[in-house]
Amino acid sequence: MNAREWSLRHAELLRAERGALADLLLSLAEFDRVAAYRELGFATLFDYLHRELHLSRGSAHYRQVATRLVVRFPEVVEPLRDGRLCLGTVIVLARVMTEANRYEVLPRFFGLSRQEAEQVAVEIRPVEVVPRRTVVTEVPVAMPALPSTANMNECSRSIVELAPTRTLVEPLTRTETRMHLTVSPEFVALLKKAKAGQSHAQPGATDEQILTAALELLIAHQEKRRASVPPRVKREVRKRDEGKCTWPLANGGVCGSTVRLEVDHVVPRGKGGPSTVENCRVLCRSHNLEAARLAYGDAHMDLFAPRNPVAGEDCSVYFVDGAAEANARLAIRPRRITTATVARRPANCSARSSGPAGGRPATPSRLPKVAPAQAQANVMGPIPKSEATTKAGSRSRVAERA
Repeated sequence: MNAREWSLRHAELLRAERGALADLLLSLAEFDRVAAYRELGFATLFDYLHRELHLSRGSAHYRQVATRLVVRFPEVVEPLRDGRLCLGTVIVLARVMTEANRYEVLPRFFGLSRQEAEQVAVEIRPVEVVPRRTVVTEVPVAMPALPSTANMNECSRSIVELAPTRTLVEPLTRTETRMHLTVSPEFVALLKKAKAGQSHAQPGATDEQILTAALELLIAHQEKRRASVPPRVKREVRKRDEGKCTWPLANGGVCGSTVRLEVDHVVPRGKGGPSTVENCRVLCRSHNLEAARLAYGDAHMDLFAPRNPVAGEDCSVYFVDGAAEANARLAIRPRRITTATVARRPANCSARSSGPAGGRPATPSRLPKVAPAQAQANVMGPIPKSEATTKAGSRSRVAERA
């Protein structure tokens, strides 16, 4: 079976899955209408889903909410069946859909992710009380059980599970969003130091204003890095490609990623390709490396960018002889959760504009350098290289990142 046959099979299974979900909700709606679950000894539909069908409490709740939304608004069924709605967005839709706005609100949720649906929901029904405080809370981390020296060989292949840190974004109103960050104590100290240093230029500056100013300096610093592509060409290429990866897909679309973008040469520079608007395009890092492999071959590119692991994958840390202390340090480093409400502002709006007249912002040259990650002695694991490779060997420059 080739890739296209696999894709067709997956599309068929996906249609069946969507249809099964819609049929399940319709059946549960009739089941709930006559309260048939009582004949089985259950007091509610939720109890039936959780205890009889063995769904988790979250899955049972989602299906109960979706079932009752389908009863109130039958027009939700077909978008669920054809994929314009998913179960996650239906849960958000149920909070804001009413008899008065049903025909106006429903199309706004088509094709959205859960996070995008949350943003639309707060535009329809904003949060009444918006929190303003920044809350810093210690996160206790349990000390992992380390293997004894006698059992080290047996445990050499066991993996230390490091909980991934994830930034949670909670839309509150059309213009404000609350972020929940897990950060290190060093970050908290740097933020306090930055606020103190900016107190003369911006008295009473909020955390959002300080972080926005720092991000503006970082972006300005990135844009001034030396590159093989002239800045004028990069600007035109990014504008033409709308800041998205233009790698073509088999279905006729494009990748469309907006993360880790780079300006790529269609005809590589190592093969005489010029740095012109016509010969450049925006690609994400993964597809830029894929283009390099097509141009120079896997054998050559594996010298600079091994395929395993793929950049962006989580790295595993293994127990090996003499690595117990290093693994313990990685696992028990304390972290904090910083919560703040930030305003959504246009991309060209400067946070420093709200400061007093005469306040001179720091220049990009004063931007502190980011310290490299601390070496992990005696720890081995599939850690990907941090730098992108070139397409043309030692004489080519690293592709310019966005």
